[in-house]
Amino acid sequence: MAVPVRSTRAADAISGACLAVWAAIACACSDPAAEPAGVAEAYPVLVPAPPALPRLTRAHFDNTVVDVLGGGLTLPPQLEPDPPYDELLAVGASVAQVSPRGVELYEDAARSLAAQVAAEPARLQALLPCTPIGPEDATCLGAFVAKVGRRLWRRPLTGAETAAIVQTALAAGKALGTVAHAVQWALVPLLQAPAFLYRVERGEPDPSVQGGRRLTGLERAGRLAFFVWNGPPDDALLDAAAAGKLDDAQAWAAEVDRLLAAPKARRGVRQFALEWLQLHELGALNKDPKVYKHFSPDLGASAREEVLRRVEHIALDQDGDLRQLLTSDHAFVDRRLAAIYEEPAVADTGFADIALTVHPERRGLLGTVAFLALASHPISTSPTLRGMYVRKHLLCDIVPNPPAGLNTALPEPSTTAKTMRERLQAHMAVKSCASCHKYLDPIGFAFERFDGIGRWRATDAGTPVDTSGRLDGATFADLASLGAVIAQSPKFRRCVVQRLYAFAVARPVTDGEAGEIDRLSDTFASGGMRLRGLMRAVARSDGFRRVGAGAPTGATP
Repeated sequence: MAVPVRSTRAADAISGACLAVWAAIACACSDPAAEPAGVAEAYPVLVPAPPALPRLTRAHFDNTVVDVLGGGLTLPPQLEPDPPYDELLAVGASVAQVSPRGVELYEDAARSLAAQVAAEPARLQALLPCTPIGPEDATCLGAFVAKVGRRLWRRPLTGAETAAIVQTALAAGKALGTVAHAVQWALVPLLQAPAFLYRVERGEPDPSVQGGRRLTGLERAGRLAFFVWNGPPDDALLDAAAAGKLDDAQAWAAEVDRLLAAPKARRGVRQFALEWLQLHELGALNKDPKVYKHFSPDLGASAREEVLRRVEHIALDQDGDLRQLLTSDHAFVDRRLAAIYEEPAVADTGFADIALTVHPERRGLLGTVAFLALASHPISTSPTLRGMYVRKHLLCDIVPNPPAGLNTALPEPSTTAKTMRERLQAHMAVKSCASCHKYLDPIGFAFERFDGIGRWRATDAGTPVDTSGRLDGATFADLASLGAVIAQSPKFRRCVVQRLYAFAVARPVTDGEAGEIDRLSDTFASGGMRLRGLMRAVARSDGFRRVGAGAPTGATP
């Protein structure tokens, strides 16, 4: 198992002793100090991680089907689920095994998609590179398998692979009597082969590093496309890889910029935001409607889309500073979100960009329904969960789970502890609970003016809400000032880099890549913390193209 990377510089290193023993598990705290961006330093030498074998995530699968076979197909309702690892679905895909049931689901999906393609003459004509003279035209079927197979498998098929699939297609065509059936049964094996479902990255000798290895041109093309487009490489990228052009630094940089400038880059940015900020969990958002009158089952989808549009707007429309995600006084809302925010609904349908004026404290991600509802209980707020979210997903701090058997129940409201803050402060007095609650709860108190779905409230249990607190030595008065503190934290900058790098390489980040993360963090800072610029820097980094020795690790077909 890979060990989460910690910075090698003093700025981000663990400082001091653990907060306290929490039933034999320690919570680590970090020094908020940091060196100014741009300070010259020698970064630790990159030790490339072993090659990985990531499985296509559900988003990768769907986007590949659409890009290669065309839109309008009914995509499979269920596939092997994507488990997160190191907080990312993309990384989990390189670790998790496919269950026997998952194998069946992939087979069902292949059969369904192939049958749909075969049932549409216009789609068949667009996919076929020739006009078959009949269902037993081996030459034309071979050309089809070579053309479509290269896109699906992200590499040319070998002669033996093509021949085996063509034989299946010919047998189907002979038995069933139509070209459509022959094509259908050529697609079925293409869509369930390991070469399709897994991103194979074995690597090759690297002529620029003695004894080193790098991804092949085709492997790097696939990694780049799934990173930036959240989908497969196009013919132009595959052609450049096959011709050896991607080994040239200038040609590679040009391809990186081409992909970043394409409309499909929005898919990559949105998917990264979805995974980094845990927005995929909003699909299961559940609140007690007796407590929260504004809750409905579709609220999670609206909340997710708001944040995705925020990130997309900052990163691509504005090419702006990502810290705006934490400090902006604008939001993308539909009518349901506008009602919760108590702002006028600008658009009758869909989402609109509005200025937040009613409650000036509401700012950025931390003022959204997405965050405030996700990091709460079904019937109440949770400063602990909200503080944990900030620590884990915005600062990349390590927060251990409570040990089995520990009573985590809060004291019931009383005359001396009526508010959530007072009850948690009483909970902190319990020695076994104090260490980590002191690490999390003072952050979460900043959000107590917003209830469990994000509606404003001035009081809790009839008492004015106190939202002041401290984060790693910095004081804040409320949600807005906490967002500003996090935005200026070097830990936030490095956390974004670490998460994006892991998302890009689709595997856990290793200790040997700490210097690469440090270098990219400085590049991110000096570039104005623009996400598009960071994506470019990651794709052009040595860590993106180099691999260690050995067989691929992680998931296996």
